[in-house]
Amino acid sequence: MVKSLLLVVNPTSGTGRHRSELMEIVKVFCDAEFSVNVHVTRCRGDALRHVAEYGNDYDIVVACGGDGTLSEVIGGAMRGGFQGDLGFLPYGTTNDFATTLGLPRKRLDIARLITYREGRPVDFGTFNRTRYFSYVAAFGAFTDVTYTTDQISKNLFGHAAYVAEALSKVKDLRPYFMRVDCDGEHYEGEFLFGAVTNSLSIGGVMKLKKDQVALSDGCHEVILIRRPKTASELASLSKELLSGNYENRSVLFFRGKKIRFTAEVSIPWTVDGEYAGTHEVVDIRNLHGRLKVIYP
Repeated sequence: MVKSLLLVVNPTSGTGRHRSELMEIVKVFCDAEFSVNVHVTRCRGDALRHVAEYGNDYDIVVACGGDGTLSEVIGGAMRGGFQGDLGFLPYGTTNDFATTLGLPRKRLDIARLITYREGRPVDFGTFNRTRYFSYVAAFGAFTDVTYTTDQISKNLFGHAAYVAEALSKVKDLRPYFMRVDCDGEHYEGEFLFGAVTNSLSIGGVMKLKKDQVALSDGCHEVILIRRPKTASELASLSKELLSGNYENRSVLFFRGKKIRFTAEVSIPWTVDGEYAGTHEVVDIRNLHGRLKVIYP
């Protein structure tokens, strides 16, 4: 039976390399006797709207772009009740979720994988019950770097552009006092950073180990970083975070299905690297195995 495939392409992701490679990718799908339709996004939110409306006309929907493009495709699939398989051809600057999925480095190899591999259930999340995310919702230190770094710099310098932007913001670091409730437990204090994630990598800098993350266990990993009291504590914390060590006393690391953040003031959040507005209260829920994703 001929399978139908929708390829959702963000033409601005990464350096635009996919423009020359796209025909080769389409050929891989056609050679496998897939019926292929390509949708090139025109603006932010277009991928979400298109997949929500037309996704169920296809057996497979493939996001071609960065983590933000994938996030929109997932949001559209959720809203439209998509029952098929999702694929991801990463062309972003960091591609955190692609790292977690263990996708091949070459996009043509990923395309070939999509032609024969069945999707497997993966957990995703809701943010205040109005927005879906694939791998992270975060607040605090450096979380705005992914959306304040201009596209030209990202295209020219890749991940180094994020690092440069982050260094320029060190002087502006500030903690937020909040309470965090998770599955009956609660924590409170002044936190420089917080993230709810299902990924081995956040921003290409903060790492988790493979035995710390399971893609379909029904829980998200939660990381909270308290404000270090001394410069030496800050230096030690930075070193350990880069190595994926979360045993530092300034770090809280736990898992949960339902997480609520209550802050004293409205604070900015990001979802999958995109600005998600300012909020005093944020509710996050794990959606256990709600979509099937093709990965090795």
